[in-house]
Amino acid sequence: MAKVQRSNYLPYLQQHLDAQGEEDGMAIETVCGICQERTLDISKSARKYTSSDDTAEEHPRRNRHLPKYIRHGLERTVVLACGHVFGDRCIGNLLAQGTDVTCPSCGFRMAYRGCGHAISPALIPVAGVKPIRDEFPLTIGEGGDEPRNCLECRWKLIRSNMRYTLSDECVICRQKDMARLPQDLAGHRVHRNQHVNLGIKNAFYDIVMLVWPEFLTRETESSASKSATEQDRREVHASLLNALVLSELDETMWYRTKAGKGWNLTKEQLRKHAQGTATIEQTLLGWLLDSTRESRRTW
Repeated sequence: MAKVQRSNYLPYLQQHLDAQGEEDGMAIETVCGICQERTLDISKSARKYTSSDDTAEEHPRRNRHLPKYIRHGLERTVVLACGHVFGDRCIGNLLAQGTDVTCPSCGFRMAYRGCGHAISPALIPVAGVKPIRDEFPLTIGEGGDEPRNCLECRWKLIRSNMRYTLSDECVICRQKDMARLPQDLAGHRVHRNQHVNLGIKNAFYDIVMLVWPEFLTRETESSASKSATEQDRREVHASLLNALVLSELDETMWYRTKAGKGWNLTKEQLRKHAQGTATIEQTLLGWLLDSTRESRRTW
C-alpha cells in the first residue's frame, strides 16, 4: 500500500509529483491550507479528473476544467516563491485585496527584493499524470534564488543597459570628462574599437540573460537537455543582436566625443541611429514578452 504525503510544502512533495500514476509510489493528498477544504489537483485522487487539454486551452475556453473541479471539490494548485502550495482561488482572493501578500504558512512576503513589486504565484500545470516537475520555477525552499525584479523592472534594466551599449556618444570619454581626466583622440579610437569588436557582444549576452534568466531545474531526465537548449538560445540571440547592431549602427555608435573636434553626427546619422536603436529595442521587448508566455518561467 502506498504511503501518503499530506504536506503543503513543495520541497517535501516535488520528488513525488511525477509518480502519481504508479501504484506503489508515494501518494500526494493535499488540501488548500487556506480554506482547509478543497483538494489540490496535484493530489493522486484528483489526477483522474484532470486532462492534458485543460492547461492548453485558449483564453475563451481556459476555464473548462471548472465544472468537474467544483463537482469533485478540487482546486488548481499554485506555488509561492517560498515553496508552499495553495488553491488558486484562495490565493486569488488574497491578491484581490490589494495588499502585500504574505505566505499563510511561513509569512514570506511575496515581493521582489530588488524592486518591491508583488510576486505572482506560479501555477503548477497539472495535466493527468503528465510529468510536471520541470514545468514551473524552482522555489527558495528547493534552493532557488530569491526573486529580484519583476518583468517591468527587468525591462527597464534591459533598456538602460541597451542604451548604454548603443549610445551615439562615447561613454568612456563622457565619464573621463565628468571626472576631469585628460582625453585624447587616439585613446578614444582604441576603446571604441574594443567596444565595437568585443564589448557589444558581451553586453548583449548580459542583456539576453535578463530576457531569459538561467533557470535552475529540478533533476529530471530532461533537465540537462533543457539547460543546454537555453544556453544555445541565449548565445544565438546575442549573436543575432550583435550582427544587427553592426549592420545598423556601426558608424554612429560611441561616435561623438569631446576628445577631438569635428566628431559630431549629421541629422541623417542621428535619424539612422535613433531608428536602429528603436528597432533593437522592439526586438528585445518582443523576446521578453514571448519569454513570459512559456510554461517554464522564472519568478
